[in-house]
Formats: sequence, C-alpha cells, structure tokens
Amino acid sequence: GRAVAGSRRRRTMASASEPEAAPSASVLEAPPPEKRQTKAEQNEAADAFSDRLNSTPAACSEAEAFRTADDTFKGVSDAAISALCSVSAEALPAGALVVMECWCLLHGEPPSVSKCQELAKDPGDFRLVGMSSMQCLSAEEFATIVERTSGLDVKELEASQTPAKEALVLMLPWLFAASKLHQWAQEARAKPEED
Repeated sequence: GRAVAGSRRRRTMASASEPEAAPSASVLEAPPPEKRQTKAEQNEAADAFSDRLNSTPAACSEAEAFRTADDTFKGVSDAAISALCSVSAEALPAGALVVMECWCLLHGEPPSVSKCQELAKDPGDFRLVGMSSMQCLSAEEFATIVERTSGLDVKELEASQTPAKEALVLMLPWLFAASKLHQWAQEARAKPEED
C-alpha cells in the first residue's frame, strides 16, 4: 500500500515540474462570480420577462388579464406618468396614495408618495415593471401590496380630479393583475406535478 502511494506522489511531483499542456477551454472559462444585478439590469429582465409572457400563450385567465393590463399600462404616455410628479399628496384620494406607495415596492424603493414622484421623473424606467418585479418582492412586500390594494376601486381613481388620474387608473389594474398572476404562479409551483 505504501509503495503505491509513494509512486503516485512522485508522479504528481514529476508532472508538476514538466511543462503542462494548455488547459482545456472549460477550465479557462470559469463561470463569472455571481453579482447583484444593477437597477438597469433588473429593469431589462423585468421587461424581457413581460415580453416573453405577453408572447407566450397561457391557459389561465390570470395570465390573460395580466397581459391586457401590462399592454395597457406600457402604452401610457410619458406626460401621464410625469403628471404624478406635480400632484400634492393632500390633493390625491386615499387609493391613489396606496397605488403610488405600492409602485415604489415594485422598484425596490421604500413606499412613499414622494419616492413614487421621484421615480416618475423617468417615465421609461417607471414603466419597466413586470412579473419579475413581483418575483423580486419579499413575501412581506407582496402581502403588503395585496392587502393594501384589495379594497381599492378603479372607479374612485377615475372620479378624482387629479391630473395624475390617467396613470393611476392604469397602475391599479396592473397591480391587481400582477398580484393575481403572481399568486397563481406560486400556487402552481406548490402543486405536485401531475402525470
């Protein structure tokens, strides 16, 4: 046993002093270390996921409702989003405040009307939400969105006289549809595979 171990050790040492063949490509191309995605990368991923979802047929009504809400929201004008920047919180109905605070959570920001207004300064970025935004939420943040929006009615926002109404009446249905689809997806993943 000892002689075999000794001869293995000598071969290893001898091969260490001899020139080695070039390492294979798989050794040279080690996977890059995992890093946190930047906000822009997260937004691109959210948009790409939404695009894939919108182009993929789904057999559930939740996916269809989300596609409709997402397409409608993505079509909102820059001016409608920018209008969120100029409204005072005191002039907004309670439902609008909730929608704006929940929108912050989608962007990984602390929920506040002022933070939502800051986000609305870049309408392109403001629009970059999708199902991956929902997937990035903690269970607590997701529960907060569901709980806070559950009693809201789009008609209340439509009846308001705020200049931000155009964006708000599209944001709330988006939140409803995305929450329902996210909930459906969680339940579907929890079910055991059927043969």
